Amino acid sequence: MVSALIRAVLFDLDGTLVDCIRPMETAFVEIVEGMGRKLTEEDRSNVAENLSSILIQRSSPFAGVTFMWRLGGYAGLPRHKNLVMMFRASRRMKRITGDSPLFVGAMDLLGRLREMPLKLGIVTTRSADEAASIMKRLSIAHFFEVVVTRDDAARGKPYPDPVQLALKRLSTAPEEAVVIGDMPTDIESGKGAGTKTVGLLLGIFNKELVAAKPDALATSLQEIPTILSLI
Repeated sequence: MVSALIRAVLFDLDGTLVDCIRPMETAFVEIVEGMGRKLTEEDRSNVAENLSSILIQRSSPFAGVTFMWRLGGYAGLPRHKNLVMMFRASRRMKRITGDSPLFVGAMDLLGRLREMPLKLGIVTTRSADEAASIMKRLSIAHFFEVVVTRDDAARGKPYPDPVQLALKRLSTAPEEAVVIGDMPTDIESGKGAGTKTVGLLLGIFNKELVAAKPDALATSLQEIPTILSLI
């Protein structure tokens, strides 16, 4: 049973419903180390600590290039090797995007929430075409009444703009909505828009996610219905 105050739930896509963030991290490490740059624990920590600031800019059409270039720099690659890494990583990341499954329990959760009934939305930094392709492949598009992408809002997460737009399209007040995501930028965007927030501890941003102080934390999607009844 969900709290009577909640009428809508807005999900992030990558790393929240789709299991792709850890595979991307693993692929990046394999590519860098395959080029002769053995990453120490300090290197990995340096990359992880800077991921949040890098990913804030993913709403840009050129964000993928910027993202990989900066990651290569944080990993200590010289410029010429960084260029090679970016080429190899681009192809690898596209394959991961095309192959990544839903997290365990995602399909069941979406079905349960729609039956309650709740309005469901996606707020993602992917483009409209990318989001539509992923959702069609995973057969989840029919669950959502609204999908807000980087093509829709002037500013992306962590700004509140995309969440505000989703709420407007759902005709839902901020206090009647919950934003669920795996990154601190999801939490900041939801808070800025005035919604409740739930941090999903499934990826590589757990430390930063806790620091963002969401209203609740979950370690699996199966916990979401219970949290929504208490939040």
